[in-house]
This record gives sequence, structure tokens and C-alpha cells, in this order.
Amino acid sequence: MDAVETAHAPDPDRTPYGARGGTPHGLFGFMGREALELGALLLAGGAAHLLVLSLGHSEGGGALLIALGAALVAGASMHRWLRHRRQARAGRARRGRAAPGTGARPPGERLWRLRVAVDDLPGGLAALTGRMAELGADIRLVQVHPGAGEALDDFFLTAPGPVGPERLRAAVARAGGHAPVVEPADVRDLRDTTGRALSLVAAVAGGVPLAEALADLCGADGAEHVAAPPEGTAPDEPAGTALCLSVPGGGHILLRRERVPFTAVEFARCQAFIGAAAAMSRPAAPLGAA
Repeated sequence: MDAVETAHAPDPDRTPYGARGGTPHGLFGFMGREALELGALLLAGGAAHLLVLSLGHSEGGGALLIALGAALVAGASMHRWLRHRRQARAGRARRGRAAPGTGARPPGERLWRLRVAVDDLPGGLAALTGRMAELGADIRLVQVHPGAGEALDDFFLTAPGPVGPERLRAAVARAGGHAPVVEPADVRDLRDTTGRALSLVAAVAGGVPLAEALADLCGADGAEHVAAPPEGTAPDEPAGTALCLSVPGGGHILLRRERVPFTAVEFARCQAFIGAAAAMSRPAAPLGAA
């Protein structure tokens, strides 16, 4: 509904700063308020004077005044303490409701993985996170993969139930993002890259296939050990949604992703992981050996 503005006729007896000077209305209103306050002050002073005189000259009047004063002080102190206690209790309740990560998730909240390309310009990431905040999304983890002229941002975020993939993609488009990919995520994905890589190296040392560990490391849809690179795929070079990596002992591991191209950062990370896994498989040198 359109807002309707209503104009009022100006009051001839008033200015933007109050009543027009010199008018009886403004003068008497001011004097009447001052007279009322002065009368109340005189009345309270006179009553206090009579009370002190009447009790001060009577037997036990001094003790009664002291008791009355102590009762007033005690009552005021008790009132302040109770009010402070109620405010502190309300503050703790608000902090308990707002603290992230404590208690169960709000009903309907879901965890999503959002991968989007953003122009590598100042403020690009801030605009994107601002749009997520408008939807009520809570960003739990961000990984940035810089590239030539643009950065690939990987978000893990929780969003209210009504916020689904379509609304997330629309928010990305308003922030200037390109080719967003939104998919459900698992709470086990909320690990930083270093922690995930160390866990996967330990898993490979325990017998997990290297191809499976590499797929988990970079979020590939599939991985396989092949004798030679497929036609049109260069080994050890990031190229689109396929990544072919040479492995010690011969052969290659081919990683594929349907919609999200591999980045140079992911390529370097996979090569470092292969080197770490190869070092783990070699016999350890004796202590003290040169």
C-alpha cells in the first residue's frame, strides 16, 4: 500500500521552536509549569521541616527518624538489587539463545556447500558474505582459491529451512558471483584443509587407496587409477573438470568433477599430498643416520 502524506494547516500561535513569543498561551504555559514545580518543592520542604520539628522535640523522636531513614535506604537497596538480578538473568537467557554452536540446531536449518567464482577485485568477497547474511546464513568455513582474474570461493554455511539452493544462487547472482554450485554438505566436511590432509595421509598409511584419499581431499566426484592419461588430457596440468596426476610406481590417478573446474591451488595441494603419501610408504631411516 502506498504511503499517504497528510498536510496540516500551520498554527498561527506556534513556530518551529515552540509557542510564538509574546503570546499569552506561551507565556502562561511557561509560568504555570515553573510555579507548579516551585510550589511542590516548597510543600515538600515544609512537610519535612514540620516532621523533623515534631519528632525531634518528642520522646524517642530521634530514634524514629533514624529507623525511618534506615528503612528507606534498605528498601531502595533491595529494589535496586532485585532489578539488577532480573536484568542479569534476562541477559544470560539472551546470550544462551544467541550463542552459536551450543545446543541443537534451529529446526529446519541445513548445511550447504557453496562454490562460486568471484571477480578478484576489492570488496568482492565482502559483497558475497553480505548477501549471505541477508538470508540469515551462518558461514562456518571459507576456502579461497585464487586464479587468473577471479577467485573461486568455497563456503560451508548453515541456512534456515526456507533458504534452499535457488535462493542461495539468486543471492550469489546479486553479489556478482559466477557459476554457483550449491549442494548439501555433511558436518564432517567442516574441517580446515590442513586438518583434512593430515587425516587423509594417516588413512593412506593405514591402507586407504591413494585415489580415494585424493578424491576426498579436493571434493572430486570420482577417481580412478589409469595406466595412461585419457586422450585430450595432459598429465600433471590442471585442465577444467578433469585432473590427471602422475603417481610413484607408475600410472596416473584421474580425478573428475562434473560442474566445478579444478584450480591451480587444488592441483598443487594434490601433488604435495602424493609426495607426502610416497614418503610415508618408504622405510624410515635409522636414528642417527647421516
